[in-house]
Amino acid sequence: MTDLNASKQAALQQFGRALNSNDIVAGRTIVTDDFFWAYYEGPDEPDGRIVRGFEAACQVVIERNERLKESIVWSESKEYFCTDKVFATSRATGEFIDTGPFDVRVIDIFSFRSNKLCSKDTYWKIIRD
Repeated sequence: MTDLNASKQAALQQFGRALNSNDIVAGRTIVTDDFFWAYYEGPDEPDGRIVRGFEAACQVVIERNERLKESIVWSESKEYFCTDKVFATSRATGEFIDTGPFDVRVIDIFSFRSNKLCSKDTYWKIIRD
């Protein structure tokens, strides 16, 4: 792995920790001022739900966690580095209170600008309902 890839991987780890712990201060140091997350579900056709800013992204994670009946289990994670983007693939299983169990393949496309994360574009492919 090149130093540039190591730097991006470290930024993604920091981003994930900050996002999942609702650490707004730490998260803002990793993302650009115009950071957005194209979330996998929502009303903003064809993009799902466009979430603008790190604080709003943390709120989406909080909302998702409140819907969980069974915690998300992440597995089969891999990262692919490509210039200013990182493609991260994984599998997520769990259960939502409102829609039931899920088993999905996930692709996150992270884009970087000036060594900061400027976007996260998430796709979920349903394996089983």
